[in-house]
Amino acid sequence: MPKVTYIGNYAYRKVPGTKEVWIRREVKEVSQEWLDTYRTAICTNPEVFVVEGDAKTTPGVGITVDEGNDGLPDSGWTKKDITGWLKEKGVTVTGYATKAKLLDKVKTTLNPPAPEPVVEEVVSEPVAEEVVEETIKEDTIVKTDGVEE
Repeated sequence: MPKVTYIGNYAYRKVPGTKEVWIRREVKEVSQEWLDTYRTAICTNPEVFVVEGDAKTTPGVGITVDEGNDGLPDSGWTKKDITGWLKEKGVTVTGYATKAKLLDKVKTTLNPPAPEPVVEEVVSEPVAEEVVEETIKEDTIVKTDGVEE
């Protein structure tokens, strides 16, 4: 069972979903279902609440639910878990990335694009021209005076 301790600035605080109050530094044992219901109010304030024994996640991160139980990141995963999975696969994640961009990287990692064929430019070699030597012989012109013999 998870335990929640109120460590805020005030002497007491109202417990979400009930009429009870938390007294500062008093540890309350809560059910996992209650913690899941009020996770946003409790786990996003680490300077106000200390949560111990949470079976699903660490404070402030959120819940990862694997849709299909296949071990592959999907929309049920948190950004932190998707980033961790990508880093395990050797994919570098730099800068700010939305959950949608991370899921696109997961798709690219699982189904890498086919490598583009390397096209080499064919350069035609110059064709050697065949040199034909012609020898011009002088024609001999025989002049006749037009009388046949």
